[in-house]
Amino acid sequence: MPRDRTLSKESTIYTYRLLKRVHYKPIFFQVYWILSVCVFIGAAIAVSFWSVPAGLIGVPVGVIGIPLVQTLLLRLLLRTKEKYSLQAWSWSYHLPWFGYAPGTDTYIAMTKVRRLHFHVLWIVLVLLGCLYPWLSPSLLGFLVFIHLWLLLPRLIIIFLLRKHSSSGYLKINENDSSCYAQ
Repeated sequence: MPRDRTLSKESTIYTYRLLKRVHYKPIFFQVYWILSVCVFIGAAIAVSFWSVPAGLIGVPVGVIGIPLVQTLLLRLLLRTKEKYSLQAWSWSYHLPWFGYAPGTDTYIAMTKVRRLHFHVLWIVLVLLGCLYPWLSPSLLGFLVFIHLWLLLPRLIIIFLLRKHSSSGYLKINENDSSCYAQ
């Protein structure tokens, strides 16, 4: 009994052509984590020495608060500005897409990814700048470090795919990020 493999008239077929692939190198992540842990420990010590109550409160708030602010901003921008489905984005625990990121089963336009991440970069820096009068310089530096630490790997991938950002679509996989043309 042969199986009927014809497509229905309502079927939509998408074809994507690979433009560029950025492979994740394990050595990069190992060095990134080692440097991050060293800077994190140094910043935590500096913040706690500067003012003990601010350090005890500021370090956990920064480690938890900055990713939450980034997530809320991304969700807000996706909902209001991009009119994009929030189901396509999820929380990721792997570098370089640590935090709220596009899912592994979706394609998203590079222009949207670039615009969203640069908005988050500058909005959070402005928000932290507004808190300058009330925060110690070391705590403020620590919060800026956490913010940049989370975004830097993403911004590097966006930079590496910049040539195709006007017409490309980003697809995130476990071992690489790829840019496709439709």
